[in-house]
Amino acid sequence: MRINIYKILLAIALGATAVTGCEKWDEHNALNDASLSNTLLAQIQSEASLSKFAELLAKSGYDKVLSSSKTFTVFAPTNDALANLDAGIVSDTAKLNRFIENHIALQSQYSAQATTQHRIAFLNGKYANFQGKTIEQATITAADKQVKNGVLQIIDKPLPVLANAWQTLENNAAIPAKQKAYLLSLFRNVFDATNAEQIGIDPNTGMPVYKPGTDSIRSNLFWQNVYDLRDESKNFSLFVLEDAAWDAEVAKFLPYTTGSTADSTALFAQWTVVKDLARDTLYRDADLPDTLLSKFNVKVPVSKLTIKQTIKTSNGNVYIMTKAEVKPSEKFKQYRVEGENWRFITAEKRGNMYVRDRINTLTGLPFRDVVANGHGTAQFSLGYVINNVPSMKFKAYWVAANDNIITVNFTQKVSIGEPTTMLLPYVTVTPNTYSEVYLGEFTMSQYQPSFTIYLTAANSTAANANLLVCDYIRLEPVF
Repeated sequence: MRINIYKILLAIALGATAVTGCEKWDEHNALNDASLSNTLLAQIQSEASLSKFAELLAKSGYDKVLSSSKTFTVFAPTNDALANLDAGIVSDTAKLNRFIENHIALQSQYSAQATTQHRIAFLNGKYANFQGKTIEQATITAADKQVKNGVLQIIDKPLPVLANAWQTLENNAAIPAKQKAYLLSLFRNVFDATNAEQIGIDPNTGMPVYKPGTDSIRSNLFWQNVYDLRDESKNFSLFVLEDAAWDAEVAKFLPYTTGSTADSTALFAQWTVVKDLARDTLYRDADLPDTLLSKFNVKVPVSKLTIKQTIKTSNGNVYIMTKAEVKPSEKFKQYRVEGENWRFITAEKRGNMYVRDRINTLTGLPFRDVVANGHGTAQFSLGYVINNVPSMKFKAYWVAANDNIITVNFTQKVSIGEPTTMLLPYVTVTPNTYSEVYLGEFTMSQYQPSFTIYLTAANSTAANANLLVCDYIRLEPVF
């Protein structure tokens, strides 16, 4: 009998729990149903603290957008946040529209899901950094209010419409003149067939022929080779040197960028400076490193003591600096050319060339090299291209593992520029040499944006004399 009583009591307890749970769930559903029946506009209008934002929506016409069936997230600033809104924004239709659009994001964006910082798109083409309860400089005070056509986030600051990093460079009066002038000098017409008008086919190449003037666009070399600072979907940090600091940095690198004229020398030096003064990262003030590692792995000092002004942009920050002194040894590092990565050969002898996977007996590490054997061509050469070679002295080294296939001594050399010009001496390659071998030194008299070096065989057709083998060639700058 006792067991039956326990069973009855347990059943009663479970039933009571189930009823209580159902009641709470019904209350939860009732609350959700109430908010889900509202559109974004209706929800904003129902919030007393958002009455000013509701007025701006009506004035701009975006009240109709937020009443539609499309899905948005609205970051709505409170009345207090809008108390000091520039009257010029409210009175100018275009500015007001951009301002309102800068608070309406596409799709549903939940703070609870934004566990890491990411960029979200607004209706005006701008983006914002969103993480947790933070959107740019604003804090979300009431989060993730789900409604019929999206999500409402209430924020304590408005989100200003800012210029992007490139627009800031072009138009902000605080930007120093000289670095700006150089960056604006880098515009070129570059090939782009996206919107080109095709007028035929070249019978010799089979390639399309476009109407002149339709197959190119105006672009900037910095956008193409470093970062496109117009890109709103990314974050950037751009460092702009004051004029005196710019002049000092450029002057420091002039000896390494000797060109055919004084103008070309100056242009090369300016490019050497400017290419490392940006990064595709946004730093908080507290997190800004003392040393920035650029896209090209150059260490750039960015001490907070040298930052004169920080300009917030829609896609990052622009820092105006009193100096950013970079060592030449950071800019100009060694070149390592892998033997198997040749660009071209001086005779069609691919059938006599082999790429090998080997183990270096000194280090125990795997490596890959190239062997040219039995080609029968005097001074047969493999060509390698290196970029941005400064005007300075270099020491040359190689690892040429003469083993397995090749068991006799032979000679080969590195040639700079052409197979028969600026020659380093022939060096004997002995069997089973896995260590790095010094080849000699040479001086580049002029800076070269692109340059070719060659691995050249002996001036002989004999199979045992004109062999080639190479793991890598290393060129070490001498300061």
